[in-house]
Amino acid sequence: MTKPCSFITLAVASVGIDTNQHGTHAAVSHLAAIAVLVADRDGAGSWSFSLNRRGVAAGEGEDTLLLWSLNILPTTGTVIGWQLADRIVAPLLDAGTTGDPELGRAFLDRLTSLVSAPSVDLAIAHGGVSAPPLTEAAARHGIDAPPTDPAAVASAWGFGERRWLRDVVAEEAVAVWRLWLAESNGMAAEASAAFEAWASGLRRPSV
Repeated sequence: MTKPCSFITLAVASVGIDTNQHGTHAAVSHLAAIAVLVADRDGAGSWSFSLNRRGVAAGEGEDTLLLWSLNILPTTGTVIGWQLADRIVAPLLDAGTTGDPELGRAFLDRLTSLVSAPSVDLAIAHGGVSAPPLTEAAARHGIDAPPTDPAAVASAWGFGERRWLRDVVAEEAVAVWRLWLAESNGMAAEASAAFEAWASGLRRPSV
């Protein structure tokens, strides 16, 4: 028998909101999209995967994403991300403190529970906050990753291009997971083969 386990790869897109000229609010970020890739291994050693993503446009509250996330995020598992604290957790914390208090509390409880358990920031091995872009680290293993382009994210958010936002965070989550598998020193061959077989059937949503 194999010990069951779950891995949760997170990717987000956010838009920076600078402090206003009157100083009535501090610089924060506005959450624009989230992707959650979950990989589960059961007691027999078989792998299963799910990939979900959601985006919002300017004028839509972040609570929409938080409520969606509460229905998608597992309650336990190892969280994986690229520059986890700065690029992923920080905008999620901002979102959890600016909307509906009850929803924000429930979301932050779930997030805190997950990231307080063992988590994996792949960027640490590449320099942490000084790490190169994900695209560069992934390319060394022949993995395609979407470029980090804050201006493109802001434009898509502003013009309501939700599909573009959903696609870019989904592609990042897949790239991060593949990078983790590639850097696992040959220990993830079965997971990698199972994932690629599953990923070959992926189709982008039409809406």
